Amino acid sequence: LHHANFHLRYNLLSALQHRTKTPHITIRRTSKMTEVHVAIYDLSNGMAKGLSAQFLGPQHAIDIIPHTAIVAFGKEYFFGQGIEWCHPQEFRMTRGIHPIDIQSLGHTSCSQSEFEAWCRMQGQNGRFSATSYDLLSRNCNNFTEEAAREGLRLGRGIPSWILEVPQRFLSSPLGTMVRPMLEQMQLTNSAPTNVSHQMNDAQSYTPSATPAVAAAAANPWADIPENPPAPKESNDTSSAGTPFLDKQTALLSTDTGVVKICLDRLNTASDQREILSKLGDAKYAWTHAELQSVHQMLRLFMNETKQISFALMLLRLVVLREPSTANIDKEESQSTEFVADLLLQNKLQSMSNRSMAWCVLSNAFGSKQLPSWTSSEDNNQSEKFLQLIDRAVIDCDPSVADASTPTQKALRQSASAFLYNTSRQLTAETNNGGADGNSELNEAIMSILIGCLENLGEENDSTSINRRYMCIGQILKSREFGQTAVGLTKDLGMLDVDMIQSASYDHIGDKVAKEVASLL
Repeated sequence: LHHANFHLRYNLLSALQHRTKTPHITIRRTSKMTEVHVAIYDLSNGMAKGLSAQFLGPQHAIDIIPHTAIVAFGKEYFFGQGIEWCHPQEFRMTRGIHPIDIQSLGHTSCSQSEFEAWCRMQGQNGRFSATSYDLLSRNCNNFTEEAAREGLRLGRGIPSWILEVPQRFLSSPLGTMVRPMLEQMQLTNSAPTNVSHQMNDAQSYTPSATPAVAAAAANPWADIPENPPAPKESNDTSSAGTPFLDKQTALLSTDTGVVKICLDRLNTASDQREILSKLGDAKYAWTHAELQSVHQMLRLFMNETKQISFALMLLRLVVLREPSTANIDKEESQSTEFVADLLLQNKLQSMSNRSMAWCVLSNAFGSKQLPSWTSSEDNNQSEKFLQLIDRAVIDCDPSVADASTPTQKALRQSASAFLYNTSRQLTAETNNGGADGNSELNEAIMSILIGCLENLGEENDSTSINRRYMCIGQILKSREFGQTAVGLTKDLGMLDVDMIQSASYDHIGDKVAKEVASLL
């Protein structure tokens, strides 16, 4: 089974209570003074630290793409679609992000009504209205700075390095091209919201009536949803017990914003650049010859150490493209096997490159049938495919050194996305029949199931936890071997079902865990 610790029991309660590691905020009042905090978020979810040096050069590299907000009076105030506020947990749940740090800015004598009146004035006079956003001079961080110093009359604003990030980013050689991508990462009109209080009464924005999780908030670099969307009401009661699991689709990375940047970093001839630039157009009708050429081209680039990051980023998009005529199975199979070999032979020393390699394979396995090299001559899973699954399980391990670093978390997220998309393919192949769920588990499914259960109690990254539960649920729901998987999971005793079912959840990702428990 490739796993030695089947009978270890993990304390899931501790994991669920600490999964976000969001610092606790206590509002203390001394006379009429109120403590004010600044919440600092990383909109790149850790990927900026690993990739910005490659894109921008070491002298322009940044650790995070920051978003900040004022936390005071039991609310979180931020600049998005105008100035908005809500309960801090509501903001984090609907965006699917959590602070990487919360700092005290001191105490203010300003009352809540005075501060909110100041905020309304900023919206009405156009300073921070829904249409006044500017990446360099009027972004969410500029609002937090002015809100602290002017609105709350504090002597301290947000850390100066946060205010310097946009200019540092844009002063790089590729800054002009990166600007549109950076703008898309800000919490402006692109961010879903269910904020129930809109401070700028003069604006026409109407909050959404139904809470929804920000599907693309997890990783702007990879464009993979962090949390599953809330299921719509349905009259279908065939799977009424698992509505969140039933609504899941493959986790695909589709962002095209980095195409031009990658092309500038690759040593491409003019004709190569012309065809590769078409990857930025998701609607382009590819011919068989064009896709064949692109696959061959990128495999050559991946032989160059300095070019491999950018080649992987482009290949991530290539595997999603379909030719308008004949299929491209042979070339795509060669490309995905090439990437699998890079992982299995430890040729990707950078964790960012390993994350992107899993992203390539996740896209390929999630959008089409499994490539031919995953099967052996006797139609069983090939040894290489099984080794790849084991490698993904290893890269999902939260017990490694420095597991809490952004690059390690990003690696676990990418590897768990691969396992989820793979489990969808393996169960889809068998869900067309009328089996009773008691068939024997094949080795690939068994490895994925046990790998996702193993060390789950030690994982503290909510995205990785959620994807693991999605993967487990996908297997437990299989029509062919679901009951066999349920029995194995119970025998292993790795999930405390009673605890999960009795817990009170707010996060949609937590509800997925509860649905998994219901299957047991």
